[in-house]
Amino acid sequence: MTPEQIKQKVLKYQWEPWIARPFGAFILSLFRGGSRKWMKKIVGMDVEWRASLFQRGQWYKSEKAWDEFEEDIAKEIKKGASAYDIVRKCEQYQKNERKHIEKLIKEKKPVMEKFKELTDVLVGIISFVWLAHGLEHLYVKKLRGEVPKFYSGDIEKYIGDVSYPKKKNEHSYFVEELAGHKDLKEIREKFAWIKVRDGFSEGFTIEELKGERERIKKEPGGSNFKRPKFPKELKELVEIAQELVYLRTLRTDILYELMYRARPILMAVADKYGIDFSDMRHYDFKDLAEGNLRKYSDNISMADLGGEVALFNGPILEEEEESEVMEFKGNIAFKGKIQGIAKVVMNAHQIGKVNEGDILIAPTTAPSYIVGMGKASAFVTDEGGITSHTAIVAREMKKPCIIGTKIATKVLKDGDLVEVDAERGIVKKLN
Repeated sequence: MTPEQIKQKVLKYQWEPWIARPFGAFILSLFRGGSRKWMKKIVGMDVEWRASLFQRGQWYKSEKAWDEFEEDIAKEIKKGASAYDIVRKCEQYQKNERKHIEKLIKEKKPVMEKFKELTDVLVGIISFVWLAHGLEHLYVKKLRGEVPKFYSGDIEKYIGDVSYPKKKNEHSYFVEELAGHKDLKEIREKFAWIKVRDGFSEGFTIEELKGERERIKKEPGGSNFKRPKFPKELKELVEIAQELVYLRTLRTDILYELMYRARPILMAVADKYGIDFSDMRHYDFKDLAEGNLRKYSDNISMADLGGEVALFNGPILEEEEESEVMEFKGNIAFKGKIQGIAKVVMNAHQIGKVNEGDILIAPTTAPSYIVGMGKASAFVTDEGGITSHTAIVAREMKKPCIIGTKIATKVLKDGDLVEVDAERGIVKKLN
């Protein structure tokens, strides 16, 4: 199909804003990995993400596409597939492809041959990206149906709390090493990629790691979070949910880590074409492989139909104009009420502007935001559910938090005086 045909078919779905991500053409082009072919090859499941749409730094969501994907997954589970198997395959993928990239960098092959192998590795990760969303969509629905039979309090908070993962993610190991005495150069070599959420920006510097080590040592050790008890009837569902929350962080960590470790290959390709490395984010990997140097803008859009990806400079979906909003609602992740100065953080590289007592406003948060979250008095996000990173950290730190507002980063700006009423789920601009 032509790009225009792909676009028209994708636009037949009903779309609504979902999650913001700082992606350029390179990462978006990897979503060819959502096709049935890649799902079978990497995960061994006969499923397919039917359609997706991205524009102006924002993913859009179609309930129809989600439901179709969920139906595919449910059929595979009936045949014997399991969330545990998918998590194990994802963990093994990380180990195997770390070694693969190390070997690839050392091999005496033409750079474009290395690049082709590398892009296959990165495209493969996208299978786990979509599966994490689909599985969580399925199992959270099941929990919402079962939990009320045994619990009568705040159902959403309860599901979020019991779903807190037992397994540690890479950020947990990163914090443990910073809290110890390991040389900062060794820590940087191992974890610098945690700061990189667009694939091409810079990782942690030694000075940043030094500052983070000092902050960690000043804070009391341990987490305030306590997972609530749950009845044995919910044990199977809860343990699967814990695996899936862990998987959500794992699969994106793999993508960013492998891209960071593969920089010698990516930089060699940039040099071959005379492109600044930071600009490489604006090129489709397929175009680069074919020597077709078409650069996309920051205003990029993507239409994806079953793994057939079409990229466009400019919007493809008409957006509603937003009027000035002084008050809006979201979902409560942790209760409390506080006022403070808003700091809008669109990516990890902006987290340094958050000062003590500020209110962190973000599309979502990730482990790379922890420095600012420790300083902030409250969190407000556009996206996120009861098992999101923001919700989990808010419960750990016991800070007022409202998630899923959809519009916080569009309505608020740095310096606004804001009231976060996480008793009622209301955010109010006071000036």
